[in-house]
Amino acid sequence: MLRRGVILLLFLYVSSILSADKYFPYPKIKLGIDVLIEQDFYILNGKRIGLVANSASRASDEKLTAEHFALAHSFEFVAIFTPEHGFYATAPAGQYVFDDSIYGVPVFSLYGNNRKPTPWQMSLIDIVVIDLQDIGIRSYTYISTMFNVMEAAAENGKRVIVLDRPNPLGGTLVDGNVLEKSFSSFVGIAPIPYIYGMTIGELATMFNEEGWIATNENRRRCDLMVVKMENWQRQMKWEDTGLNWFPTSPNIPTIDAIRGAAMLGIFGELRLFNLGIGTNAPFQFLGVQSKKLHLLEKQLESLKLDGIKFKAVNYKNLNPKVSKLNLKGFLVIFDKNKNLKLYSYGWKIIFAVRKVYPEIFHETKITREAKNMFTKVTGTRKLFDALLSGDETNALELLNTGVTDFLQLRSKYLLYR
Repeated sequence: MLRRGVILLLFLYVSSILSADKYFPYPKIKLGIDVLIEQDFYILNGKRIGLVANSASRASDEKLTAEHFALAHSFEFVAIFTPEHGFYATAPAGQYVFDDSIYGVPVFSLYGNNRKPTPWQMSLIDIVVIDLQDIGIRSYTYISTMFNVMEAAAENGKRVIVLDRPNPLGGTLVDGNVLEKSFSSFVGIAPIPYIYGMTIGELATMFNEEGWIATNENRRRCDLMVVKMENWQRQMKWEDTGLNWFPTSPNIPTIDAIRGAAMLGIFGELRLFNLGIGTNAPFQFLGVQSKKLHLLEKQLESLKLDGIKFKAVNYKNLNPKVSKLNLKGFLVIFDKNKNLKLYSYGWKIIFAVRKVYPEIFHETKITREAKNMFTKVTGTRKLFDALLSGDETNALELLNTGVTDFLQLRSKYLLYR
């Protein structure tokens, strides 16, 4: 009888796996690269092609876009351009990435000697195809690489084709102040909110049509084409797509790491506490001094952030090899089914920390380098000033700066409903 029960359970388990697609609530998504493959690459026929991609750039069959290009015969695959973290997405943040070759194709790093393709590199190609998996956060540099590639294409008279991909945070969440142009940098390339709720193809269209790319007044736009996805809907979180996640960088191994980066990532620039970087839960850990930890727990609980839970943990239980520091803190647990105002939540959390540990939020505790980077990623000096002064009301008001106008602008460039 027991044996029969085990067989039945195994049958039900296997059946559930085989029929998973049948019960998936959304139609199967076709990525931009899937559509291009289905069309047999006809828009690239006979051209010299450069590809901006890394190891997270894959078709739905999970084969690398670069491999699909290398196996194609209707065009000449002459160059690969890679963003920060390199082709294999394993180089640490900020680390110089060297040129390389893959499949016999030269790989030009856009996080090495240059962050924008050179005129000579652009002379090798007729079309540059961009297939990067963005994470929906302004300070993540892949959109800056796309911006620079588009600018180089405009300046050198080359066509750009963007293969669109889902925004893993969904296409409805817009949260955080619009970057002030005077704070434009590689970690904040355009006047958009910190979380912008657009796909990389929609964003490319906005960059182009608004004339933000290129400094030459006669070449403020490139010849741009976006290969749209099929069946992606704006309300979809990554888990709704049915796609597997491939790490886009060392500290973005999961979707919850993206949520954590959207919520707490900017505060890591201040170097005042630990966010679990280097552990198995990057951006999902808030590590502080062990004293007064119970007071912080009460403060965090009092926030009542819908869709967020804080679980007290010992830092060393996450990964004992990372640090000898005896830090304790909180593991952040996200409910993906909630529409989380992640950036705004992050600021509420940081002010909760400030109430318990006000002594660490003093300008003498923060290096000039940390301060400069923090103002770059937030896109303003005002938020830093509000944080140091303890003016929470002002900070939360500043988070809405420019959002209303951006939403109106954004509506012109949405490719999906």
